[in-house]
Amino acid sequence: MNWRKPTYLAYAALRGYRFPSLLRRYTREYEAGAGEQVTTVALLKLLRHCRKRVPYYANLLSKIPDQRLAQEPRASLQNLPLLTKEIIRSNFNSLRSDDNAKRNCQVNTSGGSTGEPVQLIQDDEYRDASAAVRLLSQRQLGCEVGQPLVRLWGSERDLEAGTKSKKARFFNWLTNSMSLNAFHMTPSDMRTFIEVFNRVRPRLIVAYAQAIYELAQFVEQNQIAVEPQRAVLSSAGTLYGFMRQKISKVFGCEVYNLYGSREVSDIAWELPSLNGLWVPPWANFVEIVDDDGNSVPAGSEGNIVVTCLTNYAMPLLRYWIGDRGTLLPVNAACKGSQVLGHVSGRTVDVFRRSDRTLVDGEYFTHLLYFRPWVRKFQVVQKDHAHVLFKVVSANGKPPQAELEEIAARSRLTMGGGCRVDFEFVDELPAPPGGKFRYTISEVAA
Repeated sequence: MNWRKPTYLAYAALRGYRFPSLLRRYTREYEAGAGEQVTTVALLKLLRHCRKRVPYYANLLSKIPDQRLAQEPRASLQNLPLLTKEIIRSNFNSLRSDDNAKRNCQVNTSGGSTGEPVQLIQDDEYRDASAAVRLLSQRQLGCEVGQPLVRLWGSERDLEAGTKSKKARFFNWLTNSMSLNAFHMTPSDMRTFIEVFNRVRPRLIVAYAQAIYELAQFVEQNQIAVEPQRAVLSSAGTLYGFMRQKISKVFGCEVYNLYGSREVSDIAWELPSLNGLWVPPWANFVEIVDDDGNSVPAGSEGNIVVTCLTNYAMPLLRYWIGDRGTLLPVNAACKGSQVLGHVSGRTVDVFRRSDRTLVDGEYFTHLLYFRPWVRKFQVVQKDHAHVLFKVVSANGKPPQAELEEIAARSRLTMGGGCRVDFEFVDELPAPPGGKFRYTISEVAA
């Protein structure tokens, strides 16, 4: 009997948290097929709040009659300009709701790992909704509250907040969860992590993408015995195909991808019976647009724009999150909810030719798949016609023929005059935020 779930949810409710009731509601509505209408209602409520309480949006939305807003909330939203980090920094005060004195607001930061840090204000409604959505995702992947869960995480502030205080340790005990520090992965640490996996046999491993991939490589290279795990939920970084394959092989289980950010929390995740990443209808509304901000057809790749439906303290409407992906056509299989076909990575991971042709950075990661002499790599576009492959090598020096093949295939997509260089280094460390990027373009859009 799982006594931890009712105990934890009842205790949290007594402490004033709303996520237990939201979790029950979201679960009930999900099972009943909630989708498009849930998002529409939430969006209309948010837009009315912004028109009344948020100075930045008040002038923009006041031009739209309330009747039209009620009849066409999505069309009304899409008439608004896109919101970027630069705009948030320049209009920080006017983006704040004027009734924040009655809210329990906290400042959060995001974007430091990409060189564009931004401050945000988030309230209890946002935090409770985010917690409920996160617990729902774990439930959908077979891990109810109170069943064993292990986090292999790569954010120092999350780990410190989630493991060091007495309150955090109590909640971890009550929820039967534990955190392993992905920022301290010495060989000894990694052997300990595997011992934890083998002993605990968690229902779900929630892992930082690069960390669980590095751990899988370590297990394979050192021939460490690992019990088959139940499921891995990868987040906080792009889950490339080669990473998913390795993680699944080593840990003997399905690997699911979760896409989210500090700005808007969890956006979408994979489900066992669904092609793509399901967007929970209560949390965010997603658009895919071209570089000029125009919507692209379903299935076409573009820039991901997100409207957070739950943060009233500092609403983010049509937020240019900096990633690229596709949206699938809405259909019965996804119960009317939005589904991201894929997320291909940061906008800055897209390479650009001089004729403005875009080349997905993942093209270059495929060129290094299954090369025994590659331990870790990073591909950097230095100029329109200059690509640099940085490689941490393994198993000796690479064959010259393979380097020539990689260079030739790079020129196939970047142009015959493209300069292709290789630089062999001892290590490729992750940036301060911990999110290692396999492809980087230094060419401005």
